[in-house]
Amino acid sequence: MKKTTFRIVISILIINITVISLFFVSKGYCETEEIDSEFGETPVIDGFIDLSSQEWNKATKVPIDLGGLPISLWVMQDDSNLYITVQFELEIDAHEHTEFFGLIISNSSSIEQEEFLDAKIIQFSNKSTNDFDYLDYNINNSVFLNDTDYNGNGAATIEGKDSTYEFSIPIKDGVGDEEDVLLDFGNSYAFNITYGDMPIYPSGIKKSTIILINIKSYTASEIPLGNITPLILCIVVFSILGILYGYYIYKIFRLKDNIERIKR
Repeated sequence: MKKTTFRIVISILIINITVISLFFVSKGYCETEEIDSEFGETPVIDGFIDLSSQEWNKATKVPIDLGGLPISLWVMQDDSNLYITVQFELEIDAHEHTEFFGLIISNSSSIEQEEFLDAKIIQFSNKSTNDFDYLDYNINNSVFLNDTDYNGNGAATIEGKDSTYEFSIPIKDGVGDEEDVLLDFGNSYAFNITYGDMPIYPSGIKKSTIILINIKSYTASEIPLGNITPLILCIVVFSILGILYGYYIYKIFRLKDNIERIKR
């Protein structure tokens, strides 16, 4: 009886450890941060986050390490645009007058350099007076070329240590426009998010990292099963373990009672 119980408990522990290991390996293997965009109310792109109106309340909020610079990245969408806002802190004297923040966009989920063909940049000309320009570039062999027509929008503010950058990028807009990456619903795109201090691209970039943004389908309401399957599996396994542990504890107490009755 004792040997059988011991073998069953050991088998359960091995299964438990295996399942948990698979779960964490599947979540931790990918080096590129993957972010799911969520639908929300259209925010005002003015460089300020209005907490009273909860304009970014439904955004996916993710902490990102931008080459040693910790930033908060917020991602959201509506039926026509993808919205991205970035916030971070720098010591006041570390902010350059020509500080900029940019989104360099791949035409797919590929992170290969030649796939990054579009750049949206908010470039300060004087941080003290919050003077900035929103710039739209197409990229050809790492050369940044001004777009004939600007698409999207951007705004920013620097207040003391705090920087806030807000971007609006059209989704499925301007079919046939060769100067922009055409974002589409239900697809994933690699973004090279960049920070720099000089209005020279790309040599002015000081820090950057690549993320993957999944743009949700406008009509999709289903839950992505690929993301929740490992979680469901863990819940099922832990539930079974709890039942089995409870059963064997009950059997042990029953056995103890039987032994005490025999002693009497």
